[in-house]
Amino acid sequence: MGKRKLLLIFLGCTISFILWPAAVIAQQPVQKEGAVGLESVLEKDSILIGDQVWWQMSLPKDSWKDKKIETATFPDPPFDVTEGIEALSRLKLDSVIRRRRVENITAKILITSFDSGSYQLPHMPVYLTKKDGTTDTLWFKGPDLYVNTIPIDTTSYEPYGIKPQMRYPVTWTELLTMAAGLLVLTGVVLLLIQIVKRRRDNLPIFGLGKPKDPPHVAALKVLKAIKEQELWKKQKAKPYYTLLTDTLRLYLKGRWGIQAMEQTSAEMLASLRSEQSKDALLTEEVLGKLSSMLTTGDLAKFAKYTPSHDENEEALLKAIHFVVHTVVKEEEETKEE
Repeated sequence: MGKRKLLLIFLGCTISFILWPAAVIAQQPVQKEGAVGLESVLEKDSILIGDQVWWQMSLPKDSWKDKKIETATFPDPPFDVTEGIEALSRLKLDSVIRRRRVENITAKILITSFDSGSYQLPHMPVYLTKKDGTTDTLWFKGPDLYVNTIPIDTTSYEPYGIKPQMRYPVTWTELLTMAAGLLVLTGVVLLLIQIVKRRRDNLPIFGLGKPKDPPHVAALKVLKAIKEQELWKKQKAKPYYTLLTDTLRLYLKGRWGIQAMEQTSAEMLASLRSEQSKDALLTEEVLGKLSSMLTTGDLAKFAKYTPSHDENEEALLKAIHFVVHTVVKEEEETKEE
């Protein structure tokens, strides 16, 4: 009996020893497939001493649904991620949203190194906390980072200097392009000058301007229109005589160069009398009729005098008489041609 009991106890201990690891494993939390060994990437796998690079970890799509994302807790930067690698920022989350839907979530951290060599970055955890309080841990594999030193000139043992900017020879295509651009710019400037000049002279921008009528032709056109429309019957005396005298003032400027628009009636007559010695057409008869017309006009414009229709028509005829009898022979020949 004693041997039998010892045998049973031995068998019981053996079985317990065999089953105990399985029981321990069964009590540990079960991790979802794919939650361990996720890949992380660097913007570039090699840098120079002192350069900075982002270490990025992309969460599996939709793994964050109905879960709170938490990252590992680190001290304030800068801090050592591993020996020789220094973090310049905290591990922060960045998301991409399209059409109001989260498409991607990335955890990233900015790192650098001041020692050359090859480094294996540590695994980095990201925690997904469910509503019931349980947490899934996503482990991202740490990639390899190569930190290179500045190249040294082995002949002088000095760092290579900054290379000067390369200068390429100027080609014919570039020269022709610059010449064409200069020609276009010159043409635009000349065109603007021409436009301003012709606009200032009241000429059309393109083409030849309409030739001006001789002074007597321009004056007679206006006086003829006044006569055909019988404006003295349709207008009051003041605007009628203003139109008559202004027409004659313009004629004086074109015919003798007298700035009559700025003169009174008396000054106009005085300017014409100063031209008598040089112009035989300015007879006393011509100037007398002009003086009579101007006097009637001044009374109508400034003395509130109301001339009769006959006086108004006679004033128009005197204005026409003055223009017709002071036309020079050259102007007459031009008119006949």
